[in-house]
Amino acid sequence: MLIGVDAGRALHGYGGVATYTRQLVSGLARHAPGHQIVIFDLDRGVHRRDDFERVFGTLPSTVRAGKATGDELGRLDIFHAPGFAMPPPGAPNHVFTLHDLTVLSHPDYHTLDNRVRTLVSIAEALTRGATVIGVSRATRAEAVRLLSLSGESLEVLPPILDPRFTPGGNDELDRAALDRLGVDGPFGLAVGSLEPRKNLGRLLDAWELLPADIRADLSLVVVSSVGWLEGTLRRRLQARDREGSMRLLAQVPGLDLAALYRRARVVVFPSLAEGFGLPVAEAMACGAPVVTSDLSAMPEVAGGAAVLVDPENADDIANGIRRVLENTELRRDLRERGPERATRFTAESVVPRLLEIYQRVVQRSNV
Repeated sequence: MLIGVDAGRALHGYGGVATYTRQLVSGLARHAPGHQIVIFDLDRGVHRRDDFERVFGTLPSTVRAGKATGDELGRLDIFHAPGFAMPPPGAPNHVFTLHDLTVLSHPDYHTLDNRVRTLVSIAEALTRGATVIGVSRATRAEAVRLLSLSGESLEVLPPILDPRFTPGGNDELDRAALDRLGVDGPFGLAVGSLEPRKNLGRLLDAWELLPADIRADLSLVVVSSVGWLEGTLRRRLQARDREGSMRLLAQVPGLDLAALYRRARVVVFPSLAEGFGLPVAEAMACGAPVVTSDLSAMPEVAGGAAVLVDPENADDIANGIRRVLENTELRRDLRERGPERATRFTAESVVPRLLEIYQRVVQRSNV
């Protein structure tokens, strides 16, 4: 097959969709032998191979950069839109990744501009007859309920995890990473953008409910990218940072983030709504004991390898954290089960299933 993929989000974006796109392209480049991949930038029109390789590293000869012209798109067998941007007319078959439908199920978690852009993109994909890939069964269920999708037009396939997230690591390199980040001593870890649905404010409430001896021995490290409605929360986080009880970090490179996951006593992801919840899978892949929400996609991703809590209840979050910190056997069990669970999200596991989806789409169009 000749497969087109929009890689614009990987070049210019950050957050979950950008990460999904980077791993999608990298996974196809390295695990789709016998297929040709053409990568496009629908965001800004970048079309030089060198620009893509600055993000993806050296790409094999089966991958080339293209311009989204009618002639170029018309030669494709399929076009995958992972970043909410649909290509100009020309490509014969479309696959559209649906990361979540919180713009409909939880509209108050988004800006008006984001809701409009997302819904317009989804509507365009459906109008063109795109096959939709939901990143979890929870997302698929929302698509059935809110968009009335069913049958052949809707598939389920998880994101591909960054292969740098592994349980082994190198002790010396991990310690050097923590030194660079200014992280010293035992710590708990939270990863998520500064936006309402990530629920970091309630996590801080829960952290303050922990016994004084735990908080004295364990700092909280928060890795957080820029979000919206972040002013009050950022000020609260920065105040804790100045007090020395917490470390607030901006975007952290993949290898350093893996080191944080591996070294954390507990990783807490109390999000209120997710299409998938990448930090849960990343932390499990690194062998970190995870506390996460019992809502939307998080139980599905955790697959029994994490402690589930009510994210709307600070006491329950605090109790989940205490269970992990105070129960050595539970912590050891989670560290063992997490990496095994995360193998379901490797490129070796996901890419063959993705290629099967592409093949079904092409075959249907040829019937």
